[in-house]
Amino acid sequence: MKIKSSFDPRCITYSQMNLIVNSRIYYRRLTTWTRAYILSKYYGIGTEEELFGRLYLESLDIGKMMQIVFGREISEQYSQFLSQFPIALRDLLNAQTEGDMEAVARNIDRLYQNVAERAVFLEEINPYWSEAEYIELFSTYIQLILEVANALAARDFNKGMELYDRLTAHSNRMGDVFAQGLYEYITSGQQAAEPLSPQQCITFDQMNTIYYIRMFWFELVIWIREYMLSRYLNLGDADEIYAWLNQVTADFVNNMKQIFVEIDTAEYLQLFRDYLGLIDALITAQIEGNIDEMSRITQSLYQNADERAAFVASINPFWNEDDARVRLYNNLRSTIEESTTFLTGDYARNIDIFSRLLDQAESTSNFLAQGAFEYLTGREM
Repeated sequence: MKIKSSFDPRCITYSQMNLIVNSRIYYRRLTTWTRAYILSKYYGIGTEEELFGRLYLESLDIGKMMQIVFGREISEQYSQFLSQFPIALRDLLNAQTEGDMEAVARNIDRLYQNVAERAVFLEEINPYWSEAEYIELFSTYIQLILEVANALAARDFNKGMELYDRLTAHSNRMGDVFAQGLYEYITSGQQAAEPLSPQQCITFDQMNTIYYIRMFWFELVIWIREYMLSRYLNLGDADEIYAWLNQVTADFVNNMKQIFVEIDTAEYLQLFRDYLGLIDALITAQIEGNIDEMSRITQSLYQNADERAAFVASINPFWNEDDARVRLYNNLRSTIEESTTFLTGDYARNIDIFSRLLDQAESTSNFLAQGAFEYLTGREM
């Protein structure tokens, strides 16, 4: 009889945290590139073929994650199921833009049929994954994606923001279910000889706080892009998106407070408010072609990055100021480049920069997660 070692919410190890977080990030990235592809379809932002290619490759990553546990053959079989999602979505959007409602219905059926096939396959390869649960999870995900497509087709960006929030929560849930089932499969029939030391793990709630800190950098990249779309292309309500950006930064600072109780939240939040104000001013200067103002603002942005790097290093000895500064500089250079390509309409390069920003966000989030884990456990990895 197999005995499975389940997640202990009182003691999450670093490897368990990474397994959960990487699963969550996969679904978040998939959602991000799905939305970017839909935008290219309806608004011509980026080359449609290029974005389809990025979405296609992104959809296969969960299969790659499975290879080390289940082997190449099973990984490739599941990747074949995964590849059908972007293809059916592409055909659905083509049919919608052509007004072919029969083809729309047919491709919606394809998406849900793929859901059923994937759910069956997952339960077959891992008894700790449930077909019924995955049908519900995948079906809800498809439904939300379809709602996003309808909202963007109708140019209702406010509704799109609300749907993004729902997709975020659902993506986290999908990642949790995947990670827990994978962990239980790996540890089936095993029992730890000794209980883990409290110094080697954190609680599930602490893990979630670290995750929210990590995901802030994705949120920042995504919503600054949304703000640029609004300012440069008049898509959505710029004031509402800017308010959302301010809320995202406030949530981030409050999550930092949950771990670093001595943090001066007012000072840190002001640094981010200054950053957002400077990005807003930079966009205005670029639109107006004010070179002197662009130069002044750029200098102020780098000074702000220096201040933010010094701040995080001051609250956690496991975060190196020079490392933090390099990461913030890289993000800043890419963000300025992104704004410039919106101004010039160079959307092919714009998409490359956005991809780079997402990769930089993931790297920065890893840096922060490791430092936060070390701070909570009082030891270096």
